[in-house]
Amino acid sequence: MGPAEPPKSRKPGSYASKNKSVILLKMLGTYHLNALFEILNKIHFVYDPKQLWQYVLEQACKTVQAEAGTFFEVLENDEELRVSTAVGINEMRLQEVPFKIGVGISGWVAQYHQPALVADIRQDNRFNKQVDLITGFTTRSVLCVPVFSQKRNYGVLEILNRKGGQFSPQDQEFMTLLGRQAAVAYQNLILVEELSHTKTLLESLLVNLTGGLIAVGVDEKVMVLNPAAASILHLEPGDYVTKPSAGTFKDFPWISGTLSETLSTKSTVSRQETTLSISGESAKIGYTTILIKDPANRILGSGIIFQRLSK
Repeated sequence: MGPAEPPKSRKPGSYASKNKSVILLKMLGTYHLNALFEILNKIHFVYDPKQLWQYVLEQACKTVQAEAGTFFEVLENDEELRVSTAVGINEMRLQEVPFKIGVGISGWVAQYHQPALVADIRQDNRFNKQVDLITGFTTRSVLCVPVFSQKRNYGVLEILNRKGGQFSPQDQEFMTLLGRQAAVAYQNLILVEELSHTKTLLESLLVNLTGGLIAVGVDEKVMVLNPAAASILHLEPGDYVTKPSAGTFKDFPWISGTLSETLSTKSTVSRQETTLSISGESAKIGYTTILIKDPANRILGSGIIFQRLSK
């Protein structure tokens, strides 16, 4: 009636886990290997989470000839699973069933990060009979694998009922590798979304910043010149990014000189004042200089935050 005790779980992303992936690849037959490569050629170009799991499940069911499949997502509390996508089974009814980590076959796999191949659910006490009662689906056999990457557990992939037979060890190896590669694709998708959000946020901040901001890299080429800076200096419309600072601010040598000096001395000033000639008129400018550094404290460039103090 199910496993006497859970196997020792390897940490996701560990050396042992990566080494096992290599072993599994060598054990796959030509059919499974070709199917895996075909799927991997496409999943890294899917940029919508729902579409990603839909495609993975459809291809998994097609490859191993399963009747249905589900991707269960691990919620942030690390205690529950949520039905994210399902094929071949009523997804809305499936969402009515509570799924807990550590409970049921999917919950067991999510907890221990190990695959589960159940040839006959009547012989496994982990199976939650409530699922079939609510969905109207008749489950005979289950193959469930974890979806994790770099110590992050995203959920589990579960497929049901192999048509005309039982899930094989090769099916399990195929699904295990697919789960790991799908996790990598999903992780990359999340990173792209986060970068896009960060970029949008940064652009919004720069556009709405009332003061001027000019930043250059260590090569003294312009990295940032926000709209307020262009307005204060009466610069002509144009794209100044990646252009040399000296040429961009040829009418304001103090700006390029200050940026260069900040880089060379690696020192900054705060709340200083200077006078610039802007469109032939003398203008008092208040400014602060900054050094731009990465998390390792390496200098990436310098910048000036400024505003006009006199009209």
